[in-house]
Amino acid sequence: MKNLFKSRFFKITLILLVLGIVCFCLGLSDFIDSRKTPIDYNTAADGSLKKGDIVEGDVYYNYGVYETITTKENGRTTGTSYRYVIPIGEESYIGLHVNDDNTVDQMDKLTDETYDVMDGKADSTQTTVHFKGKVMKMTSEDYGYFKDFMKSGGFTDDEISKYGSELYIQIRPMNQGPGVMIFGLVLFLAGLALIIVPIMQAKKSNVQPQATYNQSFNDALNQSADATFNQTPNATLNQSTGATYNQDTTNIQGPDNFQ
Repeated sequence: MKNLFKSRFFKITLILLVLGIVCFCLGLSDFIDSRKTPIDYNTAADGSLKKGDIVEGDVYYNYGVYETITTKENGRTTGTSYRYVIPIGEESYIGLHVNDDNTVDQMDKLTDETYDVMDGKADSTQTTVHFKGKVMKMTSEDYGYFKDFMKSGGFTDDEISKYGSELYIQIRPMNQGPGVMIFGLVLFLAGLALIIVPIMQAKKSNVQPQATYNQSFNDALNQSADATFNQTPNATLNQSTGATYNQDTTNIQGPDNFQ
């Protein structure tokens, strides 16, 4: 049993259990978010959004990327996300996290159109980006990049504190929750089965020798009793018969001694 819990097999099953729980919780969280009524981005007031809100709307103006996030695994780049500064309310600004390539292309196009409007080259933008996402809190490092970007656009620290936000909206699909939950549940049940089955087999193997020993002991005891029972009557009968026979013979031969 101790070797079972120390084995590599047990560690793998434990990983399956943990991954199953994590996937199930993530899927459950996404499912709960998908059931929330989203806040309309286009009618949201300044400072009205808070962490955890679900927001949906159309972006008509975009001031560009303030942070690029690269995901690496074993030294290789596995994904790149971009965070843009977009307006919200009457005069506030918030971040928008995008990792889909098609949406990134649309946002970059919208950035060029926005600056064309600001420079007087166009009357309005032509691209509209629809999104649905969840409001998240920036880390101190992320907020530093946001402030640097705003300063490069001519904003002062006071203006950034007043009109800027430490929040960003992360675009995410809201229909994958049930699938992720099922996947996590399958992983968890598989890991649970891989742990329970060896434990039950180990317990069964420990009980079996005891049962065999008891059976062997009982068989030996029964055989001994049978042997004793069979031997005792025969031995008594033979001994009694022999003694009587010898005694009778002596008595028969007795009268011959008087001759």
